Amino acid sequence: MLSLVYRSAWDVALEERPRPQIRGDHDVIVRIHATGVCGTDLGIISGKYHAKSSIILGHESAGEVIEIGPNVQNLQVGDRVVIDPTYYCGQCKMCRTGRQNHCLHKSTTETGVSSDGTFTDYYVTEDRFLYKLADHVSYEEATLTEPLSCMLTGINQIQLLPNFRTIILGAGPIGMLYSYALASKGVIGSIVDISEERLELARSIAPDQWDTYASFDAAVEGISPDDHQVDLIVDTTGAIGTQVLSNLAHGGYLMLVGLRDGVSSFNPKEVVDRSLKIIGSIDSLGTFATAHYMIERGLVPAKKLITHTYPLQSYQEAFRMLGCDLDDGTLKTASGAIKVVLQST
Repeated sequence: MLSLVYRSAWDVALEERPRPQIRGDHDVIVRIHATGVCGTDLGIISGKYHAKSSIILGHESAGEVIEIGPNVQNLQVGDRVVIDPTYYCGQCKMCRTGRQNHCLHKSTTETGVSSDGTFTDYYVTEDRFLYKLADHVSYEEATLTEPLSCMLTGINQIQLLPNFRTIILGAGPIGMLYSYALASKGVIGSIVDISEERLELARSIAPDQWDTYASFDAAVEGISPDDHQVDLIVDTTGAIGTQVLSNLAHGGYLMLVGLRDGVSSFNPKEVVDRSLKIIGSIDSLGTFATAHYMIERGLVPAKKLITHTYPLQSYQEAFRMLGCDLDDGTLKTASGAIKVVLQST
């Protein structure tokens, strides 16, 4: 089967790999039809995020069931499904204390990072990680289920009120999905991006009553002109960090979700004295079913968020659209796309 394989930083290529086999009673083989390109994929390719050499990349996927293990009861061959790629064993101390997204087996089971992923033709997983797709949901739209579930996981860590003054930093796919996840809770906020081209895209797909701004200061002025204080800041860029703490209201939240190395500092006294909360969030934790429901019911406009699709063989062009140039070995902020999906033929 044709697979996009990571060898080392800036060295990825299509290779023929053996098709996976049913080994466990609850295993299911899925014929992959569509996989979204995640920022994690770009981080791996550029050497900014560690992955195992020779693994198949990709993890935001949907496809068709083509073979099932002997004890699979809730699925049958021909079912259209979306894949939850966040494996957890259910038995380790992380899983048993409600932190399945940090399962101790993650170092060998993380889809597209430490174990083979879904930029390929076929993928094997257990039936518990598969969700049936409604007929009206395309495979491409379904690829947004996993990233949306990650946004919901982050939001679940906040004692959220619908009148929170909220700013999202970054109008990429994560920022836009966060805006819809928050809007589903009744929140009205603002999205910030330094790229006018990306802001123009964001304006056409942002939730109703949400505003867009070209700078953080302008967003703060627009949302809270009296005291320049906001209740929730979501940093999807990984570049801002604690620089914005002075604009958090007492008891406010800073949600960090951008995977980017860097050093940031804060005054612990300020955090304590003003009851500030700095939260990191990664992966999905008990939210995949909710994300699946939101995509199915159209609560998130998945089709609008997908701005580009490419066949798997055109992966270089797809990555370049997102600012990742394999020829030059450069990764820069892209502005002409929101979500890019690779389609397996």
